[in-house]
Amino acid sequence: MSFPDNFTRRQQVNFIFLFWTVCTIYLVGWLLSCLSFFSNDKYAKGWGERFLFLGLIVQLGYIVIDYIRLGNFLFDSLSGLFLFLSFFTILIFIVLAIGYPNQIFRIIFPPVSIFFMILSITISDQSIIVQQFLTKSPVFGKLMLYLHASFAMLGYLLFGVACLTSMFYLYQENKIKSKTLLLQNVKVPSLGFLDQLNYKVIAVGFLFLSVGLLLGINMKIIATGGELEITLRQILPIATWLIYAIFLVDRFITGLRGKITSLWAIAGFLTAVASFTYEIYLLVQKS
Repeated sequence: MSFPDNFTRRQQVNFIFLFWTVCTIYLVGWLLSCLSFFSNDKYAKGWGERFLFLGLIVQLGYIVIDYIRLGNFLFDSLSGLFLFLSFFTILIFIVLAIGYPNQIFRIIFPPVSIFFMILSITISDQSIIVQQFLTKSPVFGKLMLYLHASFAMLGYLLFGVACLTSMFYLYQENKIKSKTLLLQNVKVPSLGFLDQLNYKVIAVGFLFLSVGLLLGINMKIIATGGELEITLRQILPIATWLIYAIFLVDRFITGLRGKITSLWAIAGFLTAVASFTYEIYLLVQKS
């Protein structure tokens, strides 16, 4: 009778070991990346990128094992949601690093991914499946839920990238104006580069959020039978979408540039954080 219990306990120990293995790989990759950024060491940069990519592959295996172990997919619980955010944080970093090498992304993204990983294992497995919606749409219910959460979270993550880029832009602009930026001692991208990067990241994030919102609205209509219900849970994501929509339209029409662009991106992300935090709060309250 004790054998199955011992076997289950051994599986749990191995699973936790795999979790900390992923965190350690990311940590080593991040430390090497920081070393390469500040010392311009190409050897450290190469190994840092290899470790981060290895961590991504190992984490994918961790997610598959977690699914097999629990029989649930990522968005069945809050812990799964944070695991998803951790995985896509590194995935977005790798995509950005290919298009924009030798930039500050390798300093920012890995610790954020580790943070989400730790949240995924420390937070309780609180369900986030909307049973009312799944009952009315049993065939496509889970698929729509996964797509809605995936696109919305990717949009929020990209808005986070734009916010960090904007903060760096404002810091660098202030240093240049005060003539305290020593270019011979610091590796920094140009203000023009940061402004263009900000615009492109927001544009892609806006596309993801738009699809996520449309799917979420359809889910709400199906779950409520078409009844109109306006709550803070719907207002905050729409407010986030409107802020970035106005930004993109203004950029297209007037060529919005510079400091105001950064401030707009930061304001939009703060609204996105409020929306995400309120969503998590509601999920915790329901459990």
